[in-house]
Amino acid sequence: MMRQAERVTRISKRVMWTSKSLTFIPSYLTVVTVTSLLLLNGVPNILAQSKYVASFLEIPVGARALGMGDAYVSLADDGTAFHYNPAGTALINSDVLSMMYSSQYGSLLTPLADFYFAGYAQKIQDLNVSVDWVRLSVDNIPSEPDISELDPAQREYYVKHSSDNGTFGSADDAIYLNISRLYDFDIDFGWLFFKIPVQFPIGINFKYIHRLLSGRAASGIGLDGGFMLRFPIGSKEGSHGFGILSFGMNVRDITNTRIAWDTQTNETIPRSVLWGLSYDLPISFLQGDAVFSFNRDSRYGDLLFGGEYIYDKLLSVRLGSDASNLTAGAGIELSFMRVDYAFLGQSLGNVNRVSASFYLDRILK
Repeated sequence: MMRQAERVTRISKRVMWTSKSLTFIPSYLTVVTVTSLLLLNGVPNILAQSKYVASFLEIPVGARALGMGDAYVSLADDGTAFHYNPAGTALINSDVLSMMYSSQYGSLLTPLADFYFAGYAQKIQDLNVSVDWVRLSVDNIPSEPDISELDPAQREYYVKHSSDNGTFGSADDAIYLNISRLYDFDIDFGWLFFKIPVQFPIGINFKYIHRLLSGRAASGIGLDGGFMLRFPIGSKEGSHGFGILSFGMNVRDITNTRIAWDTQTNETIPRSVLWGLSYDLPISFLQGDAVFSFNRDSRYGDLLFGGEYIYDKLLSVRLGSDASNLTAGAGIELSFMRVDYAFLGQSLGNVNRVSASFYLDRILK
């Protein structure tokens, strides 16, 4: 995404780390190493601005959302909803198992990093509950000692006579417990007019974050919350009329999530707000629906746009703009599963992503 490119550009001038940083982290890395770390991890004390802390939590989950430019806050209604809007899981009507793998940059066989997602959502009486796991891992990062405090002659000697200092890796995990509920009510405009049925899902995430970097560990507990307002336009007696308009908001890291390292160094993930609008318009003569969406991210100021055409509730094609980066995608939904593909084009390397969801209650019938 654009913010990742911006992050690398800003920090490339600060490749050298001082010994005042976490002392267990090697201080002099190759450009490739720094790029892989900064793109994908937000390594502690490297980043000049705290808004990049634990940025692995922002990697898009699910190919449908990515194909629509990640503009999904007011649309999220599937197994990836915990990521985009904790309220969205309240709209799930099946027991859903969702999963995804993504090779982050590089080639499919030799990526810079691996990203995994798996989650399960189920309705329990009036509540919807989901448990979700995301993981980002980076291996074989070249390790070099800190030469920032050596005099010029010592540095020259080291460069000429140094040998391979080995490699290290990093792994970031997050486990989410999502709880949501759907409320239905009517807005009555009086006896001369009509009533509009409104859906009001609300939800919350409890998340546990665990990070490993070169043998050192960190952990933290965070809280996200969200809601949606969904109502049909021109609806009468249950008809959707001219479509469904939806507004959604997701407040991430409500308490400014604290990440504590075992080196007594702390990081803070600042609170951020994502909000969006979407419009689902039925097009009867094309036997489908056209969906348009928009998102605004307060943390980076990104503007996200997306569009989707769904034919006969079976096939979907998508197009979007994720902070000015082109996205596209497609999907197919069967009675027992859905498979989605997404493409993200950007200067750092194109991303291809496939995700799948399985409706377990339908399979087991």
